[in-house]
Amino acid sequence: MTSTRLKMSQEGQLWKTALEHLGPIGLHQFVVEIWPSARPAARPTVEYLDSDHVGGDVLNLLRIAQIAVGAVVPYRPVESGRIAIYSAHAEHLARGLLQAMPVGKLPPSLKGARLEAELGM
Repeated sequence: MTSTRLKMSQEGQLWKTALEHLGPIGLHQFVVEIWPSARPAARPTVEYLDSDHVGGDVLNLLRIAQIAVGAVVPYRPVESGRIAIYSAHAEHLARGLLQAMPVGKLPPSLKGARLEAELGM
């Protein structure tokens, strides 16, 4: 897979689609299984995922999974509408999710991203 990031709107769409397809328990299991294999970045950059992009249900699920795998970003306040996450972790989770989702379940904008990733573009 390439290291090209999805746009925030695409990433939000991916999370929402995955929640519809896998359900909350399945998505939580997937995230908890894949998260520990994320490599820490040399310079740990932090970003925020917010409920406007990924939805409240996904945000809560990510918060629970983040605690379960011990990946909470220290010294960041807990906010109800967003979650602090290391950029390398967010990218790893999105790439893994994009690769794991059946192509037929992806919206058209993500099918192109999936094809680009598979072809290494």
